[in-house]
Amino acid sequence: MPAPRTPHPSTDPPAATPDSGRAGTTGAAPIGAIPASRIGGLDIARGIAVLGTLGTNIWLFTHPAGMLGSLTDPFVGLSPGFETLAYQLLTTLTNGKFLALLMMMFGIGVSLQYAAWQRRTRHTTASSHPSGTAHSDNGSPENTGKQPRWLRTYAPRAALLFVDGLVNFVLIAEFDILMGYAFTGFVVAAIIASSPRTARLWAWITGAVHTCVILAMSASLLLFPDAAGSADADASPADWPLWNDINPYREAGFLELALFRLDNTLVFRAEPVFTFSLGICLFLVGARLHAAGVFTEHGSRTRRRCMVLGACAVPADLALGIVGTPAAVLTQRYLTATLVAVGLLALIGHLTAPRTADADTVRGRLPGARVFGAVGRMSLTCYVGQNLVAGALFYGWGLDIAGRFPDHRLLLSVGGFLLVLAVVVTFILTWQRWVTGPARRGPLEWLSHAALERLR
Repeated sequence: MPAPRTPHPSTDPPAATPDSGRAGTTGAAPIGAIPASRIGGLDIARGIAVLGTLGTNIWLFTHPAGMLGSLTDPFVGLSPGFETLAYQLLTTLTNGKFLALLMMMFGIGVSLQYAAWQRRTRHTTASSHPSGTAHSDNGSPENTGKQPRWLRTYAPRAALLFVDGLVNFVLIAEFDILMGYAFTGFVVAAIIASSPRTARLWAWITGAVHTCVILAMSASLLLFPDAAGSADADASPADWPLWNDINPYREAGFLELALFRLDNTLVFRAEPVFTFSLGICLFLVGARLHAAGVFTEHGSRTRRRCMVLGACAVPADLALGIVGTPAAVLTQRYLTATLVAVGLLALIGHLTAPRTADADTVRGRLPGARVFGAVGRMSLTCYVGQNLVAGALFYGWGLDIAGRFPDHRLLLSVGGFLLVLAVVVTFILTWQRWVTGPARRGPLEWLSHAALERLR
């Protein structure tokens, strides 16, 4: 992408290193001022985030009535007792965590792109100035009007990401995240180019607004439980007439399902609008944690604080998931899960940060680090590919396994999750092993990069 894949920082000259041992304090580097050497933890965290989203989405694929059915009757195909409890535990592990982690990775991507643009600008300006230093009209070494110029540079990237998301939304998955992230990324790009103080202020404001909205909505669901809607117990979800008197997830072809998504755009695009404030907040949090050295040897203090925060949120998050009411799930997905994700990002940083400033390799204490890193380098291909494979397995235009075995949803979800991951990871590892040249970055990454070069 564009994101979820953040740019490869090794192509840029080194930048200043944050103060050793002072990350997260007033001595921390400003956003974007992290060394440009390759940080393996970025790829690993991105890979974990993208693969983790499938843990939530797989339950939408295996529901006989797809995403719409899952919103109104999520326990379809699950026997009361063990299977229902297993569903609540498994969904609790993924619900909201990887969505939030991916938001923070997007924010890191924007900050890296801004840092690279600053270095290119300084290099170009210094080369054209006799003294080697850029000066504004008042003699300050600051470049005037940098925000508009930076946004003009970033706009094609955001526009291309939006197009990627639009194609993904129409043809593959109605729960696409790329379209919303394209718009959020552009807003965050403007905020990052202002000042660290402005960025912190926006993070606090948007975080507070989002928290108030979630608490208000959760309270309304508790006071008015019928507002959550209920399914007809006498009707089979596989037969729900969701569109033109048919269930498009079971009875429609590939193109008909795309038309169904277009007809229900307002419903399917509600979450990106609903989470806009959360996106701005977490994009900025991710950028700030990266600037504080969460993936470097300097960020141990920041990582400890974030891991403590995440650990403190785990009991509440687990309890809300087990309760499983609409109000509890809403609070879990959009509040407690974000705090757990901050701790998860710090944990990944702890397990992958180099031991010394001169180290170019990660610590290697994270199981599967090589696989996660490979996925992170092809995250757009992985994100789109895993949804495409899952659709081919479970939707009516494919094998329609969900429709054939509607009473075995737990087994289908767990088995389908493992099968889709195996297919996608095998493809990624094979591609990176045998493909050379510019296309080695991944098929969709290569196409996006080529399109971006033509737009510039």
